Amino acid sequence: MKKTLLLMTVALFATACVSKSEHERQVAQAAALAAEKDSLLNEVVATSQFIAEVNSEIDKVRTGQPVSSRTGEMETLSPMEARAQLLNRVTELTARVKTAEDRLAQSRRRIAALTAGNAALSGKLDSTVASFQTLLDNQKAEIVMVVEQVTALTSQNAQLREANSALVAEGESLKADRESLLAENNTVYWVAGKRDDLIKRGIIEQRGGMLGIGRTSVLARTLDADEFIEVDRRELSELALPDPNKSYRIISPNDMSGLDAAPSDGRFKGAVRIADPVSFWRPSRFLVLVEL
Repeated sequence: MKKTLLLMTVALFATACVSKSEHERQVAQAAALAAEKDSLLNEVVATSQFIAEVNSEIDKVRTGQPVSSRTGEMETLSPMEARAQLLNRVTELTARVKTAEDRLAQSRRRIAALTAGNAALSGKLDSTVASFQTLLDNQKAEIVMVVEQVTALTSQNAQLREANSALVAEGESLKADRESLLAENNTVYWVAGKRDDLIKRGIIEQRGGMLGIGRTSVLARTLDADEFIEVDRRELSELALPDPNKSYRIISPNDMSGLDAAPSDGRFKGAVRIADPVSFWRPSRFLVLVEL
């Protein structure tokens, strides 16, 4: 009887030891599985948040709002810089999801090892892992949409660059045309010389009078600009006459009120000083002075 009781006691003690060991193993297994599940969940949540941030940056680029720099400071990036940043973010996003997929595959293997022999627990965790896989698949689909949006924005940027280049070229052309027109409008011509020489060169001609008496020197009907000195009236305030010892008379129809102290007798000596070039040159862009 005593022997029987002793054997039963030993058996009960052994059973208790086995149950405690198994319990501790199961507790450790549950903790490891919970940690694995939390790690996967954190990975998926972080990736989802990252996708949301990229989508937010895309919306900012599209609407022209300031985009956050990689240092976290807010600054207004140019469209080209913003799109380049988005492309970098998409590349980083793709790498992050790839890492998450690798992490999920590793977790599957660890879970399979931890739940070996426990079909019920294995099936339950397989369902959880499958849910994570579905989330990752959805994230990959979102990445495809993000890439398409960035591609579209990049294409728009290229079109804008082309349009801007065309506008710049057009602006330069208009500027050149304007400068050319201004130069043309402000270009005037003058010449001073002896009467016979000016007649010979076709700059002036004699008109009126009778029998060669009383004829007047006037501008020729057709003038050759090459026979004159070309100047910009905006830069001309004084004309130095060829011979400072000689007197000259203006025979072209320029407005004398534009001169600075025009001589009362109409004889100019040394120089012709122009006070108001617009008024002086308005009647004629050609100024002719005849030596007296």
